[in-house]
Amino acid sequence: MKTIHILFLLFFIPFIPIVHGDFDGNIAEFPITFVTIGGIPIDDDLIAPFTDIENITSQFGIEVSFTELIAYSIGMVVYGIFIWNFYRFIARREMIPLGLKKYQTDGKKATSIIAYVFKYIIVFPLVVLVWFIVYSTFLFFMAPDIPKEHVFLIVISLVVTVRISAYYKEDLAKDFAKLIPFALLGIFLTSNIFFTPDDIIDRAYGFIPFLGNIVGFVIYAIIVEAILRVLFLVKRKLLPVAEEKLEDQIEDQIDEKIKVHVEKIEAKQENLEKKIVEETDEIEKKIEKETDEIEKKIEKENSSNKEENKK
Repeated sequence: MKTIHILFLLFFIPFIPIVHGDFDGNIAEFPITFVTIGGIPIDDDLIAPFTDIENITSQFGIEVSFTELIAYSIGMVVYGIFIWNFYRFIARREMIPLGLKKYQTDGKKATSIIAYVFKYIIVFPLVVLVWFIVYSTFLFFMAPDIPKEHVFLIVISLVVTVRISAYYKEDLAKDFAKLIPFALLGIFLTSNIFFTPDDIIDRAYGFIPFLGNIVGFVIYAIIVEAILRVLFLVKRKLLPVAEEKLEDQIEDQIDEKIKVHVEKIEAKQENLEKKIVEETDEIEKKIEKETDEIEKKIEKENSSNKEENKK
């Protein structure tokens, strides 16, 4: 405790402004020169650059305000969160697990058709639309040198590439959906691209007219997804799915093990029944033998009693 008190006296109390001369009661008018640390006076020219928060980045040779730097950091965090949460979603073959299998396998074709229409004609386009708009917006601001029409081409190519890869290997689709966006973020960070609020507004006004073209790209994605789904269903009908093969193998192994255990149990049961029968026979023989001996003994005693009575 004594050490803490000493440190408090040495380093905290000297921060209190020391005024030499008259004091009119206005603390805000204290000159910075009178502020001391450990009894050493600090010149206001030394700490003035660090008290101006808005222009603090100028001390590092960066021509960006503190507010703009915070905005860039928040933007990168939002971009990373979006990619991290969305890439695993769009990279799944069954991208929309709505739990419709119980309706698709109930034997009613009408229910199955309605489920597929809802899943691939309504929900899937909405998902693609959200991904397309959000990622296009990010890319539109991150790559100002790329023509606007090329931005949409890159995004729809990425979406289609990820969906095609998902029907081949989901891990490959995840790599596409994750690595390419983060690679673009790395290119953006290493390039000399900084935006002012006016630049953002100008880019936004230039982006809005191209939103009408999104419908065509979404229709293209729907057509590609429909083709992939049909090919996948045909493959599943013609060729056994790997998961089904694995399930069959597991079931066969389980059946074989069950059969072996049942045979062992039956063999043990037969041996136990034989042993019970043998022991039962032995017990019966012993009982019969003892019964015969008792009967003979009784007869012998009866005969001896008769002889004694005759005498």
